Amino acid sequence: MTRVKSLAVMLIVVTLMPTAVGHGASDFQFIMRNESLQPSEAQLLDNTTMIFYNAADHNRTILVDSNGDGVDDIECEVGPSNASSITDECRIWLEPGKWEAGEYGVKIMVNDTLWNVLRLVIYLDNHTESSNLDLAGPGYSLNENLIDGSDNEKTTPIKIYELAFLVMLITGLLMTIKRGEDN
Repeated sequence: MTRVKSLAVMLIVVTLMPTAVGHGASDFQFIMRNESLQPSEAQLLDNTTMIFYNAADHNRTILVDSNGDGVDDIECEVGPSNASSITDECRIWLEPGKWEAGEYGVKIMVNDTLWNVLRLVIYLDNHTESSNLDLAGPGYSLNENLIDGSDNEKTTPIKIYELAFLVMLITGLLMTIKRGEDN
């Protein structure tokens, strides 16, 4: 009888245990060809590293105004395409806390002349965690507030199958315990 009660308690504890949800930083790559930038726009979370690869035979300079004051705060020189070194790439980290959510123009220069402008939209990596019994969501929500300040109106329906499973599990455990007490 004590085995059944112990098993019931362990199953309830495991069912109610919170889980960890997380993700690491990611990379997003841009290829600067002779005539085109691929992709020409991007939507990224902060804590992402942008990697610009130069596939052309001439130098390029990447300029970014990260704080919106009209002055380019980030300047990254990229050498011509060369398979023997990494001077043909530039890495820019969207450091959390230093970037605001919004739209940015990343200027790409060739010989002090504007070659292309990358349209970049940055979303803040804001998420909150919740328990396994939060039946309305996957255990976390990401980017509740969008760039324009509006709330994300997307809602997930209640996961009725999880609720039904939980009710059946508890009912079965209670019936097993009661049956054991009757014997």
